[in-house]
Amino acid sequence: MNRIQKLLLAGTFLLVTNGIIAQKSDFEYYISGEENALQVLNREGKPITNETFTSIGVYSEGLFVVEKDEKYGYMDKNGRIVIPCMYDSANEMIKGVAIVQINEKYGLIDKKGKYIITPTLDNVYYNNLKIGLITFEKDGLQGVLDIKGKVKIANKFESIGTFSNGLAPAAMNGKSGLIDDKGNTIIPFKYKYISEFDNGKSIAFIDNEKTGMGLMDLKENVLLNPEYEFVFAPKGEMVYLKKGGKKGLSDASGKLLLSTEYEEDYQTFNEGLMVIEKDKKFGFANTKGEIVIPIIYDGANWFSEGLAPVLKDGKWGFINTKGETVIDFKFTGVMMPFEDGYAAYGKRNSSSLGHYTSDLWGLIDKKGNVVIQNKYSSAGTGYNSNFVVEKDGKKMLINKNEEVLVLLKYEERPVMLMSN
Repeated sequence: MNRIQKLLLAGTFLLVTNGIIAQKSDFEYYISGEENALQVLNREGKPITNETFTSIGVYSEGLFVVEKDEKYGYMDKNGRIVIPCMYDSANEMIKGVAIVQINEKYGLIDKKGKYIITPTLDNVYYNNLKIGLITFEKDGLQGVLDIKGKVKIANKFESIGTFSNGLAPAAMNGKSGLIDDKGNTIIPFKYKYISEFDNGKSIAFIDNEKTGMGLMDLKENVLLNPEYEFVFAPKGEMVYLKKGGKKGLSDASGKLLLSTEYEEDYQTFNEGLMVIEKDKKFGFANTKGEIVIPIIYDGANWFSEGLAPVLKDGKWGFINTKGETVIDFKFTGVMMPFEDGYAAYGKRNSSSLGHYTSDLWGLIDKKGNVVIQNKYSSAGTGYNSNFVVEKDGKKMLINKNEEVLVLLKYEERPVMLMSN
């Protein structure tokens, strides 16, 4: 992978994953304040309550998880505490329920704080909560409850993974298999590893310590021989492969689309295209495995909002999905994909890990105009056409004239999730 490509793995990816970019939700907000004295600000930068908290969790289904005096509770978007801070830990609301902990035991509450399951369980996992199921652990073994507390699968498994398309990987006696949501065995417990059934057609597997990863269907027909270092079969038709340190691609039925001859990286499909690298040059492939944008660029990042940043002769520009130049090649340094109409660009720096990153960031618009000069240690979009930046250790909400509207002393980001 080109060093410029690796900048995301060196920490610059926080510009996106830390949520600097505002998202649509039924309530848009920022979190601000000194450490251990945090507040929620609305999109205008005004506190929703004068009360402060040690920590503030994600906003989900109309409620924040908040911590005060080492106890957790729930606050609504008007700043009202609707469930007192009385739990040792608490998770966000999903499907109208939340997992809470008291005295090292876990239970389940509703949005009024009423117990659905009293805290009697050794552990509870919420990876299946979005489909109305709760994986629980008792006496060292795992089972499944519904959100009313009824046992769906008795606790007899060493582990239970995430259900997808009605099935989940599970472990018993040190071996992996596949079960349905009633606990029936679909694939027997004889494998070292089995993945989730995300694509509805096939699963990745490892036979034993001596084999690599392969792909098979529910009847255990082998679709790809277990000779790969890594096989990832997410939702959709694409299966990502790694062999000999190179990446390739197959479809969900095991048909090879791209041979494993491209440099391994973090890139997956975005807007129907994926970055590929070969012989230190970059291009894009489609979901049929066809190289639709030639491998001619010196660097590239993923497509977002119809455009992708690419590097040519030491300068960054943007192309569309047809490979046509939309923003001229005129930017030096580091360039990120577009988010919410703006792309972050920065001065190229070499980090201690040997990757290219930046310590000075700005923003451009889709016409290639510089909107915010690259003089901030971080830069991203906020709400109401404002921006979130950091300079000299101060995190600020600014307007297009770079006038400071409010200081975001603790976190520069609007922290939020989409409400379920």
